[in-house]
Amino acid sequence: MRFSVLGQISVQDEAPIEIPRTRRPLLATLLLAWPDEVAGDLLMEAVWGEAAGRDNSLKTALSQLRRLLPGRVPPARGHGYRIELQPHDSLDVEQFRRLAQQGHEHIAAGNHAEAVACLRQALQLWGDPPLADVPDDPVRLASWRTELLWERKVSQQALLESRLLLGEGQQLLGDIRRELIEDPLSEPLNALLMTALYRAGYRVEALRQYETIARLLARDTGTEPGAQLRHLRDQIAADRLPPTGPSSASASTGRLPSATSVQARDGLPLAQLPTVVTDFTGRTAEIDQLVAHLSGPAAGVPIAAVWGPPGVGKSTLAHQAAHLLRPVFGDGQLYVHMAGTSDRPRDTAEVLGEVLTALGVPPAQLPATVSSRTALYRSLLADRRVLVVLDDVCGMHQAHPLLPGTPGCAVLLTSRPHLVGMASIRSIRLGPLTQPEALSLLGDIIGAERVQAEPAAAADIAALCSGLPLAVRVAGARLSAQQDWPLRTFADQLSRRRMSMLATDEVAVEASISDSYEALPERARRIFRLASLLGSAGFASWEVAMLEYECNVEEVERILDALTRQSLLTTVPADTLGQLRYRQHDLLRAYAADRLAALPDERDVAIYRLLLGWLELVCLADAQIVRAPCHPPMASTFTLSGFAPAPARTLIMQDADRWLAAEMGNLLNVVRVACDQQLYLHAMGLALRVSSYLCREGRHDDAEHMWRRVLQAVAPVNARWAAEARYHLAHLIVRQPSGAYRALPLLDQCVSVWETLSDRHGAARSLALRSTCWHHLATASDLGDRRAEHLAKAEADAKRALGLARTTKNAHEELLALRALALALSDQGRHGQALDTGGQALAVAARLAVLPTHQTYLVLALLTQGQVLLAAHRAREALDAFERAARLSEQARHRAGQARAEEGAGDALTALSRHDRAGQRYAQAAVLCEAEGRSEHAARCRAKLPALSSPTPANC
Repeated sequence: MRFSVLGQISVQDEAPIEIPRTRRPLLATLLLAWPDEVAGDLLMEAVWGEAAGRDNSLKTALSQLRRLLPGRVPPARGHGYRIELQPHDSLDVEQFRRLAQQGHEHIAAGNHAEAVACLRQALQLWGDPPLADVPDDPVRLASWRTELLWERKVSQQALLESRLLLGEGQQLLGDIRRELIEDPLSEPLNALLMTALYRAGYRVEALRQYETIARLLARDTGTEPGAQLRHLRDQIAADRLPPTGPSSASASTGRLPSATSVQARDGLPLAQLPTVVTDFTGRTAEIDQLVAHLSGPAAGVPIAAVWGPPGVGKSTLAHQAAHLLRPVFGDGQLYVHMAGTSDRPRDTAEVLGEVLTALGVPPAQLPATVSSRTALYRSLLADRRVLVVLDDVCGMHQAHPLLPGTPGCAVLLTSRPHLVGMASIRSIRLGPLTQPEALSLLGDIIGAERVQAEPAAAADIAALCSGLPLAVRVAGARLSAQQDWPLRTFADQLSRRRMSMLATDEVAVEASISDSYEALPERARRIFRLASLLGSAGFASWEVAMLEYECNVEEVERILDALTRQSLLTTVPADTLGQLRYRQHDLLRAYAADRLAALPDERDVAIYRLLLGWLELVCLADAQIVRAPCHPPMASTFTLSGFAPAPARTLIMQDADRWLAAEMGNLLNVVRVACDQQLYLHAMGLALRVSSYLCREGRHDDAEHMWRRVLQAVAPVNARWAAEARYHLAHLIVRQPSGAYRALPLLDQCVSVWETLSDRHGAARSLALRSTCWHHLATASDLGDRRAEHLAKAEADAKRALGLARTTKNAHEELLALRALALALSDQGRHGQALDTGGQALAVAARLAVLPTHQTYLVLALLTQGQVLLAAHRAREALDAFERAARLSEQARHRAGQARAEEGAGDALTALSRHDRAGQRYAQAAVLCEAEGRSEHAARCRAKLPALSSPTPANC
């Protein structure tokens, strides 16, 4: 459907939809508020002029609109109503703003022909009379109407000036005059007309036009024309106006600003800036940017906007910068709090009246209209050095009428949303304080000695405040009021209930965030809440769509973009897949999680979709990647579908390894969520399917942390799952220095549980790994009885594992058992049996390696056989096995296998006295070990380099 509100209300579907005249104000109000909600009282006042006793009438009117516009007017939420546009719908207000923005961008780039095309198209969307069905009351609606009309006026003037720059003649004169009929006091329009008249050869008429505007200003405002208009008059009178180039309505005059200051009614220069805090901390780069931009030479009025999330210190920074700029703007500093994040942002006409009164205009002489007040305001500031600070702006439409019109002044804005609408704004997004800055601010508030006495607790408090100055100040205020509180006690309480602890009687972080949250439409609020489940690693739009069953990915992207503009999300650099990612600030995430916890049904459904969606995706990815050799082939894949969005499935099919690398932080978070929610089966399923990737990529710390969390969750409720978690932990621990000693107790528990449960598969795997532990201990032991004892235990466990594996006919468990047995036999000097066992392992691995993703099983067998051959003094054959393992590992992107193969090749070459080549292989192995994060193995490889002696003949 196409919705039009800029002229008369109209709705066009396949055919026009007739909207009854009595329902047009209602629809106009909903459309102007879109995508936000409108209170019922406001709707009733807009339609009937009053709210009392109109509840049933409103319900009837809305019901009629629902029949006319199916699916566009959802039921009320609380006391609010809204119109819900579908993705294929259009609204002329949004089209106008988009085209106008493009036009202004073309003007900034000097592309005036393109600007004319865009601005004409934008203005053609307006009807005559404009906004015919938009009521003048109540005040909120009148404010919306005024803002739109102001945007139209700005676009009209920009169009006229671009046409003038393109050399248009007589027709332009008529168009400017028609605009002046509506706004005869507009100095920009009068400047355009004077310039156009002069360039058309009507110099005398141009000077007469100046006299006309001078009389009107004197009569209606008691002022004379501004500096730029006077300068333009002088140029025309002297016949020195350039034949082309911008009109003096927008170009700098080059004159020095007047030394006369803007004075308040008592005759003193205006100095309205709030006091600055004495403990201002950090922000050096931002202060430097603001001061340089606002105080430097400029052809127009420099504008800077500081924006960011609630509590980040935007206003404090602006106040600090403004005070530093006072010497530059000696004619005065104006300050207005615009209340943009409140339920009732300041009305433009009211603010202009307040400012004009402060500038000395008697209240009885204030012009009646916004445009007339703006004209007077700009005239009073013309040729002055005045800094205008507009704090807490809700959008550029609120700030436009308060922007000075001539060079010399400057404007500093603060807002939560990113302000758009003017190409010349220097935008600074303010982020959290660094940890040292937050600690410094905390010390300034509570005393440096308390921070120094408990540095760890103070650091935790600063971290839990997530760098938000407001949070640090609230925490500091509470600690200052409780001088006897240990910082550790406060930090512990803060970690358990962050929002309630970050509140005092006068200020609360939660209330600051609530202003922005409550202003969102319901669907945006829901997505903001759901994002709290996605952790801190950053998330893509499809991850949110997986939780929000009512939105597709495109709709979610639009809402995420809106939340980002409102500073409730931040964007982070694109990941390796090129996906734009978003992140919720820690305190915003805590707030969102509290709001979600208050809606248990919504939360439970979202968690269900979260876990099943990720399980579906990780099963798909796990099936595509090369296996870690100690992890079995996946017996089956997850067949449930419908939760994972198509974009994610496409990315996995294109490159599962890159997808896992990009999303692993979120996958680990989902495992944590499953454990916290006591959804143990989901936690086990997710952990099992990411474990192979983590091990193959050398991310052993991540894998160990994950399995410890899973073990802690499942141990009290399920012995089988606990044994599985212990097995994977033992497999990770045994790789570490002295890890075999710590892994053995875990494996003893595993074997005991599997035998009690008669689980031969679990027992076979655990026995094979326990055999490997005994082998490691034997290798580390001195020669003697203990070494022999460890090797005997290794052989016994390996044989038991082999018997179980062959009974269950599980090839992977058989491979692990044969590998362990071959190594145990080899270290006992039983080389013939070891080689035979290694050959069996190769045969089993060849059966397993039927898929390209399973070649690592062959690598494991080749490494084992190479080690056995080397111990049997068959170095040339060992070298062949290691080099084949290295080639297969490189093809499979299996760094750990390649590192072991390179080291083994170095050992074989050393035995063959080929020391130069051996050194190269050791060096390559060390590089690979370091890339995998195994520094102790890298050191072992490098230690072998100096040990290489001069070549001697080998007897192999």
